[in-house]
Amino acid sequence: MKFFRKGYLPKLIIGLILGIQLIAIIVGIIVLTDFFATSGPYVAFAMVGVIFFLDIIVAVTIINNDTPDVYKITWIFVVFVLPAAGLLLYIFLANKQTSRKNRRMLQRYSRPLLRVPASDVDQAKLAQYSESAIGISAYIQKASGGGAHSQTSLKFYPLVDDAFPTILEEMKKAKHYIFLEFFIVSPGKMWDSMLEILEQKAAEGVDVRFIYDDVGSLATAEHHYDETLKSKGIKTLCFNPLRPFLDIRLNNRDHRKILVIDGHTCFSGGFNLADEYINEEVRFGHWKDNAIMLKGKAVTNFTMMFLANWTIYYDRDAQIDKSYYDSSTFIDEIGGYPESDGFIQPYGDLPFDKEAVGETVYLSLLQRANHYVYMTTPYLIIDKEMENAMCKAALRGVDVRLIMPHIPDKNAIFHLSRSFYGKLLKAGVKVYEYTPGFVHEKMFICDDIMATCGTINLDYRSLFLHLECGTFMAGNSAIADMKTDYLDTISLSHQVQLDEWNRWRNKNYYYWQFLRILGPFL
Repeated sequence: MKFFRKGYLPKLIIGLILGIQLIAIIVGIIVLTDFFATSGPYVAFAMVGVIFFLDIIVAVTIINNDTPDVYKITWIFVVFVLPAAGLLLYIFLANKQTSRKNRRMLQRYSRPLLRVPASDVDQAKLAQYSESAIGISAYIQKASGGGAHSQTSLKFYPLVDDAFPTILEEMKKAKHYIFLEFFIVSPGKMWDSMLEILEQKAAEGVDVRFIYDDVGSLATAEHHYDETLKSKGIKTLCFNPLRPFLDIRLNNRDHRKILVIDGHTCFSGGFNLADEYINEEVRFGHWKDNAIMLKGKAVTNFTMMFLANWTIYYDRDAQIDKSYYDSSTFIDEIGGYPESDGFIQPYGDLPFDKEAVGETVYLSLLQRANHYVYMTTPYLIIDKEMENAMCKAALRGVDVRLIMPHIPDKNAIFHLSRSFYGKLLKAGVKVYEYTPGFVHEKMFICDDIMATCGTINLDYRSLFLHLECGTFMAGNSAIADMKTDYLDTISLSHQVQLDEWNRWRNKNYYYWQFLRILGPFL
């Protein structure tokens, strides 16, 4: 088993320590309960009063914080149903205000790098092209920092299998720097092929930097894998390392997928650096994921996204010359800027800036659609705002379609996702499950004129807790390719009918209700 390979013992120990802390909380509650039972009525009454008073304070705090309503309702339920235990769980695992330090660092180190505004010419052209698109674009630039750019080409790959040879070819061309930021890294054909090139480029003097998420790679990368990569000449950051104590910050993971080459070329999409993403390892049937390749102006948005994260967590004293990392610096090495093909706007989403960029972009596409919205996501754990937006779009005559996996990677989340189908189906949303296997892509396509593709799942973690990224596009020819792929995927999928869903619900009613309570935590 992978988890028990050399280097995984420290991770196992950390997991055991975290488990011990949870057990300690439970034991503490049992001891406290026993104390109530033996301490006499007056002491017990006083203690109950103190706990109830603390519950009220916490409930008021929850009501007045800026988390989604579903989180508030769930945590108030936990605090009052499990009075003492709920208080401790909230303190350790839910108080998102512990991220103030991150917000301060964001303002000081990240914001200046993330400002990559669109040119006045591009803004004027986009406004002329589509009022809906300019509205979404203006929001993204204000909330995330990066503007929409022309002079950028975008190639859409329906499968990462198709993109992988091109990824290797482009990496081999690097002369100045290669930046990678991924949630999962796993030794195998995909990563080993890339690592060989990275080692060679680092030996040639190319600036190679890599960010991977510690929890995302918990079962795939050995403990202190960053040190192994550093020994190969690759500057490496293990994001938010798992530590042996309970902390809300354990929930904030780096779920992004970014590969930047010399500032003018970038790959992104839904894929990680593991063999199932190129179907070299079969785990849950055929793995359906996509990738995009950008060349030109818009790549700067991704470059600065990476550097902002790198600066905060790896080298706050670094003096970054933005002009060196601008797409124009080495653009002549690929023959200059591509001809304009619509507008491309990469954007980031952060869990500690009080702005749900990913969800807002999705909601905006649903609200502005006139003809259709096609969506794909591996997980469907949504709040009322998202659910209502899908339903209202369908009820006003928009062709709203959603593709989900048919073979689950996580059984409980699969069931929880299916529990959300009912209201959507009743409103007229068409729901499909990809029968050959697992859909991992995250994609919205709207009216042939707008689309977004990236890392943002339709679940609470992606929408509110993780570092994410996406690419908004308007008037780009790749949108037609995305639509064609979507319809091809539907031809391989099973359309879920309402009577079929009713049978599932009747069979799993109580299980689904229980999962709905846990939804914000999954």
